[in-house]
Amino acid sequence: MKRIIFIFAVLFSVAAFHARADGCLNSCDRGIIASCMVLEAAGEGTEGMQAVLNVILNRAKGDLSLLVPVTVKRGAFSCMSSVWNIDIPDYSPLLSHAQNQPESFADAMNLIAIMEQGLLMDNTGGATHYHADYVTPYWISDMRYLTSIGRHRFYIEHERQVASL
Repeated sequence: MKRIIFIFAVLFSVAAFHARADGCLNSCDRGIIASCMVLEAAGEGTEGMQAVLNVILNRAKGDLSLLVPVTVKRGAFSCMSSVWNIDIPDYSPLLSHAQNQPESFADAMNLIAIMEQGLLMDNTGGATHYHADYVTPYWISDMRYLTSIGRHRFYIEHERQVASL
């Protein structure tokens, strides 16, 4: 049984880092990104999850092949901390936890489909960073405030050009 789980984890990890050439994500990519959206912002509803997806997309500079690496990068999103610094990351606990919120997970998957069609509006104004309104992160002085959505505040680096301006 451990061998089967190990093989699944390896195959899942390899597949997760390869977007399809046609500009669409594979199902593993979608699952990882949707899990991040749900675990980071399901409490903020569809608008909050859309904002997280926009931050991921803005960090990847619109390159769909970079969405998963940007999402699982060490320090990028706290919900992904269990996979940082692991040679063969296991995303299955994150997926299970996110899928335990079926309505939110379905909304996240729908938002990803809209993004793949090029129809996702950036409700953050180009944000690359955000934080909950009850914390003050160390990096705040390097950022320019853009907007608030629910209990999250969205920012962009001072030197980065805002796409919507």
